[in-house]
Amino acid sequence: MCRWNNTPIVTVVMPVYNSRTHLAEAIESIRSQTFPDWEMLVINEYGSRDSSAEVIDWYQKKDNRIVFIQNQEKLGLAESLNKGIRMAQGSYIARMDADDLSDPTRLEKQVQYLEQHPEIGLCGTYQHHFGANMNWIHKPAVSPEACKANLMFDCDLCHSTVMFRKDCFLQHQLFYNPCYLAEDFELWTRAVREIKFANIPEVLGKYRWDGTNISIQKKEQLAKENAVIVANALKRNLGMVVPKEEYCLLEGWGNPFLKEKDRARRKKMYQKLQELLTDIYYCNRQQGFYQEQALLSILASKWRYVRYGEPRNIERVITSIDEIFDPSYRPDYRMMWRTYRERRTGWREDIRKIWNYLKR
Repeated sequence: MCRWNNTPIVTVVMPVYNSRTHLAEAIESIRSQTFPDWEMLVINEYGSRDSSAEVIDWYQKKDNRIVFIQNQEKLGLAESLNKGIRMAQGSYIARMDADDLSDPTRLEKQVQYLEQHPEIGLCGTYQHHFGANMNWIHKPAVSPEACKANLMFDCDLCHSTVMFRKDCFLQHQLFYNPCYLAEDFELWTRAVREIKFANIPEVLGKYRWDGTNISIQKKEQLAKENAVIVANALKRNLGMVVPKEEYCLLEGWGNPFLKEKDRARRKKMYQKLQELLTDIYYCNRQQGFYQEQALLSILASKWRYVRYGEPRNIERVITSIDEIFDPSYRPDYRMMWRTYRERRTGWREDIRKIWNYLKR
């Protein structure tokens, strides 16, 4: 499927900032693709002081499909990505991070999927999270209806696996907003109004975790920002206005209900969340923005995560809004234990620590 001219089919956009440690490995994972018709824009941030620039320059001289772009001022991640979108020559834009890896067949399979599904504007994949005490597979929703619903409360999309149609994003002015730390999640909540999302149910990307990717302070900021993004999306998509005093119900990056140690106040929070989820359901009955079964599934997932600790974004068959809040429901502990073991390579050590703590 190559074009015999100088215009590539795919543009890979990779931002770089002090990323020398794994940069060569990330670039090689693109050079090893079975699909050869691509260009790679490697955007080195202003102020990047390790030898990332030398690595990029070496690869640019070795492979003319690689383009070294040096920012002349501090742009930040969001604006660097926007720069890449504007400079891209390809019809499709693929995201890549400087410490992640792409399966050799990733570009080939995503291009094939988008060619065969012209109604889809963005295509992601499953992703293997690996590294320090980390070994699990992120399996986001596959169908367009489930993808749309699953982006209601969390960023259920693997950013460094996505490929999207450049013309769709330019047509709808879909650019990353630099005002947000979670620039990807904020963008997807806007993009999902204009284009359809889907995921290929295969592991075509690897996300590297070394334990220092996100600081505790940044996690706290992201948690609160998550609530703002969700509230804005609910207003945009369903016309709902969530009172700011209820934003705590929508925080991400963990279960916000566990922060509240007072049982009476936590019970009140659960009541408020039940009311909010019910309002979302009935607002959607009027607006019709989400497919009903996909919506019921994600509402149940949200409730059972905060109430019982079940894994998030698990697709469920739910027949009614009342079923979600059935007081006789019992958590699926086997599924919870299985998911925990899949996500943590050091789970045996965790159990030993808990046991020793209980013996004290």
